[in-house]
Amino acid sequence: MATKTKDDKKSWITRDFGQLVGKKIVKVRPMTEKECELFGWDYRFEDYAMVLVCDDGTAIIPSQDPEGNGAGFLFVEKVG
Repeated sequence: MATKTKDDKKSWITRDFGQLVGKKIVKVRPMTEKECELFGWDYRFEDYAMVLVCDDGTAIIPSQDPEGNGAGFLFVEKVG
């Protein structure tokens, strides 16, 4: 989603990803071939396709863009 202003970006991120606040990641695993197929991704070329599983069953799947055009990569850093 293209955002026009900083407030648009903040609103979009809060709306779409605010539901993750308070969830606990309990498992990190590679995607299965079947899961990749559900996203329209070619399993043979998706080296970074992963699933982060939360304690309530929510799955977080990194994508290279909002359209889901391939697996994404996560940077894990301490901030603030």
